[in-house]
Amino acid sequence: MPLEDKDKDTPKSTGDDCGDSPGASNASDQEPALDSSGEGEIFRKRQRVNSPRKNEPMASPHKHATFEELLKTAGLVSNMALAHEIVVDGNFRLKPQDLPDNSIEKQVRDIMHKAFWDSLKEQLEGDPPSYDHAIILLGEVKEFLGSLLLPQQERLRTQIDEVIDLPLIQQQAEHDALDVYHYGNFIISTMAMLCAPVRDEEIAKLKDLVDVVQLFREIFRILELMKLDMANYTLQSLRPHLKQQSVDYERGKFQEFLKTQQDGLELTRKWLEEAADDLRSREPQQPMEGATSSTSSSPSLTPVIILNHGYMRLLDWQDARLFPETIVMDQARLQEMADRLRKSVLIATVLLVTYTNVGPIITSIQGFPSNLKHHIDTILEGVNDHSAIMPNVADQVCTDVDKCLKERGIAEMDAMKTDALKSQVIAAGDREHSVHKLLDSRARSFIKMLMSGPINFDPSTRIPPGLTTIQPQLLEVAGQFVRVIGHNRTVYGPFYSEILGKMLNIR
Repeated sequence: MPLEDKDKDTPKSTGDDCGDSPGASNASDQEPALDSSGEGEIFRKRQRVNSPRKNEPMASPHKHATFEELLKTAGLVSNMALAHEIVVDGNFRLKPQDLPDNSIEKQVRDIMHKAFWDSLKEQLEGDPPSYDHAIILLGEVKEFLGSLLLPQQERLRTQIDEVIDLPLIQQQAEHDALDVYHYGNFIISTMAMLCAPVRDEEIAKLKDLVDVVQLFREIFRILELMKLDMANYTLQSLRPHLKQQSVDYERGKFQEFLKTQQDGLELTRKWLEEAADDLRSREPQQPMEGATSSTSSSPSLTPVIILNHGYMRLLDWQDARLFPETIVMDQARLQEMADRLRKSVLIATVLLVTYTNVGPIITSIQGFPSNLKHHIDTILEGVNDHSAIMPNVADQVCTDVDKCLKERGIAEMDAMKTDALKSQVIAAGDREHSVHKLLDSRARSFIKMLMSGPINFDPSTRIPPGLTTIQPQLLEVAGQFVRVIGHNRTVYGPFYSEILGKMLNIR
């Protein structure tokens, strides 16, 4: 009873698919050395994940990961959680570390940097000038450039060694014959050869700098960015390999975790049982002849149907409930997806209610739908309780409608129509509102279709009626959800198969 479905194509605009890859089962021999320290805590933290979502960051922690945290001498990935992030997040990128402005770390770093650059400026402007700091800088730049080279770039490595010859530079400094700008120009031309296209403009601007201190400050800043560019390029190149490796790796680590627990699948089992019970309650079936009430099940229920329904229920997970053990690493990501889905459905509901109340004339006005959508999205940004903010949304809708009608010489709404529109918009914030409930059901059905639908089709052609106004948002959420769920199904399929087999009495 396998639950490890073949890969599904995700919407074109949503990034990489992360289903199982060919050869994954034979990947263990090639697996890179990864630090497994603290991995049991990844799963044990489910015992502590019960705080309200409003206290949790909207973005996953990996958004703020630094270069030093990720790269190791023996390999690229440091632990299971990071490998998982790289595989399921098609947009995973390393970013520069931004310290808070009021943090002690930033203050100390800024003071030290300022002291160094001030000292360099003082040395170079001295009479006679001193080049001690300048020589140190050139040596560090040489090492920096060397770290950006690929193994096959031996000729360029030799050229860097010959030009930035530190003993020769020391001799030039002792005879007051050191031309710092000469070396600066060579460094700039070398950076231009090594950088990604996105850095071309910044490097070109270096040639216009005449102050040597400012020049080298900018050189170091751009070199740091180039190092991140190289790391991100390596990540992109490694992702297909990680897809093959991560399935066996994550599954193996989870099996190790289970050995340390009395019942490490308790929450997972409960989650699947609740999904099956919910399906039975929606489609009640008469027990099969000879079956007891405790063992009977609907003939229409299959392991895949139950599992898919369980996945969809994650989009309505209560904040205080513990996530299943097999889902815990994606908890923050799934909660963020659920928030984005609810917000998008609400926007679509408000737009549809507005069009219905004002009339078809408003939908034909170029630019109005997108402007109104943007304004509503701005009001709802960061708001968890949508019902509380709906009066503000209603006021904005009426303002936008009146402004649009007035600019085109169309009679504005009278007070009665305005009040009626406001009331309808406010009511649309209730998830039990008929239009809201219908669009929400259609959006979830669309996502569920992507999980089990045909492989090669364009999902943008299957957007349900009423949801075309949020098509980009819906495709993004659906694609990310299918990608995460596909990877989860592949990794934990054997565990789900065993639980569901016992539940449905499948032998």
